[in-house]
Amino acid sequence: APYWLSPNPAADAVGGCPLDFSWANFTTAAAACSDGAQRAACCRYINAFVATSIARYANATGRLGVPPAFSEMCLSAVSDTFRLRGIATDAAVFCGLGPKIRVDYQCAGRNTVLEMMQSPSFNDVIGSCRGPLSLDITCKTCLNYGIVYLRRLIGSDDNVALSVCRSAVFVTLATQHGVLSYDDILTCFFGVQGITTFPGTVSVTSTPASTPNVTVPSDSSAPKTKSVPLPQKHQKPYHISVVPGIGIGVILLAILLQIVLVVLIRRKNKELRDAELSAQSPDNAFHQGQSWRCAEGQSPMFQRYSYKETTKATNNFSTVIGKGGFGTVYKAQFSDGSIAAVKRMDKVSRQAEEEFCREMELLARLHHRHLVNLKGFCVERKERFLVYEYMENGSLKDHLHSSGTKALSWQTRLQIAMDVANALEYLHFFCNPPLCHRDIKSSNILLDENFVAKVADFGLAHASRTGAISFEAVNTDIRGTPGLNFAIGIS
Repeated sequence: APYWLSPNPAADAVGGCPLDFSWANFTTAAAACSDGAQRAACCRYINAFVATSIARYANATGRLGVPPAFSEMCLSAVSDTFRLRGIATDAAVFCGLGPKIRVDYQCAGRNTVLEMMQSPSFNDVIGSCRGPLSLDITCKTCLNYGIVYLRRLIGSDDNVALSVCRSAVFVTLATQHGVLSYDDILTCFFGVQGITTFPGTVSVTSTPASTPNVTVPSDSSAPKTKSVPLPQKHQKPYHISVVPGIGIGVILLAILLQIVLVVLIRRKNKELRDAELSAQSPDNAFHQGQSWRCAEGQSPMFQRYSYKETTKATNNFSTVIGKGGFGTVYKAQFSDGSIAAVKRMDKVSRQAEEEFCREMELLARLHHRHLVNLKGFCVERKERFLVYEYMENGSLKDHLHSSGTKALSWQTRLQIAMDVANALEYLHFFCNPPLCHRDIKSSNILLDENFVAKVADFGLAHASRTGAISFEAVNTDIRGTPGLNFAIGIS
């Protein structure tokens, strides 16, 4: 394990709190927390410091945080430590040190690393995180399996519980010595680097074996013990047997290369034939120029539906419940009795294809009670479908602008505004990297049977490249609904 993750019994415990921060480098974190535009990065640094200290404590005790009797004392001690190291108190309060970022990671009644290891499906999380987490695709796979594990364990309604259990997963993975890379886990889970004062890891090297010696036993009269080296046998090299072995190895390597070459040639010929058949079809004019694909390896939490199953569920696409810039939404009832909303993407729009891929990627790692849940998808030939949970009361636009609907009470309107604000807070401050929706409007705010609001349509969402909440401009193209953008521009 890295030196900074190894428990140190003699570590400086501030005010009697068993958590230790003598290993930490606060330089980058203090700079981020002093800049109001980098509060999201500041929160990730604070979360990473606390989680790493708890991982050190778990290495020594096996507990996922300090005992309840130490919680208040440790929170005060941690806050004082952060203040002395350059992190302002208001930044720690803003990030939720105490209410959200805790010093004890009790997850669904589990208080120890062993209890987390013995919970169902946790071995799947360890298996998905064994690869090099420095690679973006491996890190996303690890986080996705962790989200699936937590959703099965505690659900997705309590955002604070999800955050605490996510840190408990990090601590459990960090204590698996020799299995995972601790620096990569830290960067993958929190998106931070350079928080330790110890570069690299401590490695133990073994000395080369020397010539075996025979020790002559001695009695009380013998002054010293003699070491007599054993005679070494001189072996003659057998060049005649080595040459045929090298020849056989070269022949086997040549045969293997020939097999690989034949497979590649056949695969390339198949691709060329498919391209020729596609070029002969006038319907594929748009798809011929396509040189991109959606990211492979869809999240295991989504169900894949067939085109036949989708057509039957929507009664041959007869019940339209909404229409947007990139597709039409239909009400569907599947064979298991579940009711869903199916969005059919436009066939010949490159922007619609990009929205489909982006929405699949984002919703695979976004889980909040005020974000519409994606249940599954359908990809078949040129057809693209996204299957969402069904919202009984439609969109906010229907209740604000449609005639014949009962006016919403002020209490309901204020609650809807608070629900949307909670969703945007999650996107801006608790996602890594932070996300900007870029298409918030009444038609993208959906209401369930209890008028709980949920934000939908993430096709235009943009992830910040710097981690700042003030999202940088990515292009000057018009996005979202043209009329709405024009009105916002005038105002």
